[in-house]
Amino acid sequence: MRNNFKKIKKIYLKILIFKPKILSTILFIPFLYLLGWILAKAIFLIDLNNQNISLIGTIITFSIFLISLPKWFELRWGLVNTWELVGINKIHKREIIYFIKGLLFSIALMLIILVPILKNNSANWLGNISSDILINAIVLMMGVGFAEELIFRGWLFEELKNQFGLKKALIFQGLIFSLVHIGFNMPFIEMTSILIGLFLLGILLALFRLKSNNSLWGCVGLHGGLVGGWFLINNGLFQISKDAPSWLVGPGNVNTNPLGGIVGIILLISLCFFYLVRLRIFLIIK
Repeated sequence: MRNNFKKIKKIYLKILIFKPKILSTILFIPFLYLLGWILAKAIFLIDLNNQNISLIGTIITFSIFLISLPKWFELRWGLVNTWELVGINKIHKREIIYFIKGLLFSIALMLIILVPILKNNSANWLGNISSDILINAIVLMMGVGFAEELIFRGWLFEELKNQFGLKKALIFQGLIFSLVHIGFNMPFIEMTSILIGLFLLGILLALFRLKSNNSLWGCVGLHGGLVGGWFLINNGLFQISKDAPSWLVGPGNVNTNPLGGIVGIILLISLCFFYLVRLRIFLIIK
């Protein structure tokens, strides 16, 4: 067991300093996920189904990721202020305000999409939220919002900035964010529209972080609010018709990402342009 641990540690350290650095960036999360899955299998020798193994492996993976971050930035870039670097070093009044702003922003975005759906008679109000559904929504909001923002707008954004600069990092993190969330078994046009929506969402979240003085908490509120809010909309608040137009609810079934629809894409383009102007990004990017 000790020899196996030493081998894993050796591989882990090699990945951290592997060159070219972009290759180690690409390999880092898949390696951690594989390690998490192996540890989940080893810890729970009882017969678990694949879904439980995957969930437990994901939790272990993220725990290892949190432990690994300081060593990652120290070995690769000589940086020791890891949590300040990724925007979560403290939770004071300002960070709480950023989180609330992000959450309110997500509600506004959903309302902009939901109102036309209602006016189109494509949804009916139910208002039936059980405690289980509410708890699931909160877990999605805080769990997915925090974990994904720490990975994409925290670690990945900073890593790409160190390698390629702010402008390219802004684009690359949005592209990677969209690719890892897409199902490639969809029709090409539907897949493309969702990819565009997710890419723009990744850009918007990164801009939102920049506008929040590099604090990650606003992104957590915005991303988590969208995930948890849309879950509530589809699981008790409203009944959205299967015949609802895809340009409103997004392509695929009614549970898909509405930001992949035409309305969502136009909305995201407008918001990204607005934040680019507000940040005067082109004046500070070389």
